[in-house]
Amino acid sequence: MASTQLSGLEGAWGLEWALTGSDVDAVSALRREVMAYLRRHAEPDSDFAAAEIVVAELLNNAFEHAPGPAWVRASWAGERPRLEVHDLGSGFSLGPQLPQPHAERGRGLFLVSAIADDVAVAAKPRRGAKMTVTLPVRRRVQTSHDPPRRSGALPALEEAREDGTFGKESFLRALTVELAEALEAREGPDVAEAVVAQVGANVGGRMEQAYRAARGVAGRLSPEQIADLYVRLKGAIDGSFYVISADEEKIVLGNRNCPFGPAVQRQPGLCRMTSSVFGGIAARNRRRSAVVLEERIALGDPECRVVVWLGDHEPPDRDAAHQYLGPDDARREDPALVEACRAAMHGKDFLYPEAVAAFMRDFLKRGEYAGGPKDLLTRREREIVALIADSYTGKEIAEKLVISEKTVERHRGNILLKLGLRDRVALTRYAIRLGLIEA
Repeated sequence: MASTQLSGLEGAWGLEWALTGSDVDAVSALRREVMAYLRRHAEPDSDFAAAEIVVAELLNNAFEHAPGPAWVRASWAGERPRLEVHDLGSGFSLGPQLPQPHAERGRGLFLVSAIADDVAVAAKPRRGAKMTVTLPVRRRVQTSHDPPRRSGALPALEEAREDGTFGKESFLRALTVELAEALEAREGPDVAEAVVAQVGANVGGRMEQAYRAARGVAGRLSPEQIADLYVRLKGAIDGSFYVISADEEKIVLGNRNCPFGPAVQRQPGLCRMTSSVFGGIAARNRRRSAVVLEERIALGDPECRVVVWLGDHEPPDRDAAHQYLGPDDARREDPALVEACRAAMHGKDFLYPEAVAAFMRDFLKRGEYAGGPKDLLTRREREIVALIADSYTGKEIAEKLVISEKTVERHRGNILLKLGLRDRVALTRYAIRLGLIEA
């Protein structure tokens, strides 16, 4: 390519960057920006050296072996961040063993597999590949007050008019994004995510009210009406969304043209407003929803593909979805309280789950058990703890034990409740301490 552009958006959901050109300095600059982001939001004692090795290897792999632009996304929904690298190359596979000394490539990715967790490579639906890893750093609890210093802020210079000013659309888009960035930098990603979600819910709610008024619609919108509303509201801002399918389980939409035009590939985080608007409308009419952005023009795909899961129907990969609750679901009674009332009506005992968890934490802390900690879990639960600690995914555990993934998730929830633990890291420590796996 004749020129190199490096631009990105740091927002409520993490960091997103677009990298184009053939300048190795741009790759180094992107690596520094990603690491600066991690240092702003991770615990100070995190393994930054290992994380930088992973980031550098993934960026170099995309830069050296894939033609055209690449996109990087760091999402931080959990304790540790997930890093995605999208490229337009022919794809590759991860070898389980160290490549031979004469091999031209593979050693860097082998090193990534040894350092990072949940390493996966997948072909993009139409062209290119996506590599994802979990980085070895932990999210900082306290708020970060170190604002990001980045290039590529909006409005983009190419959006300027001949007289050196910007139009209303460019200005409003820049205002929204820059406010979100400033809020994230000062208050942390959780607060920024909540505010952006609220803005999307408010905007989507007003659009839904106008749609209802124009058509005299009362009550819940049907999936077909929700899909029609999505297409119309996006069409009003020059989007080219169309309905692929719509039923009680989910709504699937495609899009041939992004309302933000080519600039969206420089600012991929703009897609999040679509997620908030779509998710809010669906949740208000189906109690809850989950939105998955399966394909994105912002990440080099030729079209967008958005799947909105309705009600209690859930996507196969919950971690890839943005979850939304409608007002009815947000005000629903505590299910544990309902169960307590039912138990009282039938003269049965009831233990509140949070009370059980608190009791078990105290129980384990004081060591007051007769048969040893292993007796707290069943044989099957001990098997699952060992496999989780040994980095098996839910799908792999299900295949190994010949049970369903839902059964695995149910066991995992019961185990955490029994032991008073929070996550996989704590389970791993527990398994090592009890000798279920070797340290």
